[in-house]
Amino acid sequence: MIASVLIGIVLLVALALWVNALTVPVHREGRPTTSVSPLPAPTTPALTPTPTATAGTASPSAEPSSSGPTPSSSLPKIKASGKFDTAGVKVAASGSSGTLQRYAVQVETSAKLDADKVGTQLAGVLNDPRSWAGSGNVRFALVADLAKADFTIVIAAPATAKGMCKPEPSTCVSSGDVVIDASYWLAAPPDYYPSRAQWQAYLVNHAVGHLLGERHQSCAKQGKPAPVMMSQEIDLRGCTPNPWPFP
Repeated sequence: MIASVLIGIVLLVALALWVNALTVPVHREGRPTTSVSPLPAPTTPALTPTPTATAGTASPSAEPSSSGPTPSSSLPKIKASGKFDTAGVKVAASGSSGTLQRYAVQVETSAKLDADKVGTQLAGVLNDPRSWAGSGNVRFALVADLAKADFTIVIAAPATAKGMCKPEPSTCVSSGDVVIDASYWLAAPPDYYPSRAQWQAYLVNHAVGHLLGERHQSCAKQGKPAPVMMSQEIDLRGCTPNPWPFP
């Protein structure tokens, strides 16, 4: 009799557990299969200060320094999205001489530029022997991790760039990063047209030159290539267009 009662109780408990298993959700430990990560802010750690500012050594600026063209009504209109894509490609530095500077590339989404393509293009410019690497004092490596970059090259919508480059112009070196107005990036001036790629190489080399401590220059001799540190967007003053420090 007692055994029958015990068996009945066991059967009732088992039945209750089975019903509960059908109604209670199953929780499994582990990471979700998808996630949404916020885009990083358009600033990264600045370059390490150096005692002197010479070509090939980085010199951060406390205030934004002019390194680009003056705004023009003919520039394309680009709204600010406030969101940035970071280039995910990596390109090693060319050569082995000179101080290694690692940089990342960010593009504001509203500029409708492919960040990876822009990053690859910039790496081609900065690794070119006609660029600053040609001095033998510095070399540049494109990294995909903002935390590992010594500086960032940011291509931003005009309003965003102006906010980072107070006062004008809106292409500058600000807080140790290079900021390029996307409207300038997309519109070559008459002296460079239709070679937009050469104009873009000028924008990068001119701005990075300021990052390295270089100052503005003027046309030294008419008919000769303009210094890359000369403002070349309006009047070349007799010089010919030149996007390279060591043409």
